Amino acid sequence: MKKGAIVKIAGFLVVPIILMLVVVYLLYPMINKDRYDLIVRTNGTMVDSLLLDSLARMDSLARVDSLLAAELEQDELMNQGETEYLNKVDSLERLVYVLSSRIEGLENAAANPNRGQPTEADLAEEEFKDRVKSLLNLEEDEMAPILDKMTSEQLVRLYREAGNTQREKILRALNSDRAARLITEIML
Repeated sequence: MKKGAIVKIAGFLVVPIILMLVVVYLLYPMINKDRYDLIVRTNGTMVDSLLLDSLARMDSLARVDSLLAAELEQDELMNQGETEYLNKVDSLERLVYVLSSRIEGLENAAANPNRGQPTEADLAEEEFKDRVKSLLNLEEDEMAPILDKMTSEQLVRLYREAGNTQREKILRALNSDRAARLITEIML
């Protein structure tokens, strides 16, 4: 079929339906007056009741929001209290661990009185390390006269106790002949 014929047939079917709907809409108040009046009256009251319902819902939503806010504040306070409690528990556990390790050390020292005490050689070594640190903290020009008065054995021991940067500082503070002798003694 042609397009024009289809449009005409569709027009003949659709146009009367549209016209009939318009006529019924316009004539309905006259056809069924009682029903029309009932619809108009209830529609006005329905709008009022819908407005009242929506206002009541808004009030209840506001109450729910305030209750939720109060509950959230209470949860935050509980979480803060719980965090503080957990921090205290952790610090107490650390304290218990430290104290138990001290008790074990004291029990071991009581069981073996000679084992836990440092010997004179250990004390001398500790004292030497402390003095090495204080000596190596000096500047090169301050350190040079002190190093010149030390024996070769003392210089070797000092050099071995020092770190890499401190070893460089020692070599710079010594004169070239003494630094060369120190290196040869260390390499042997």
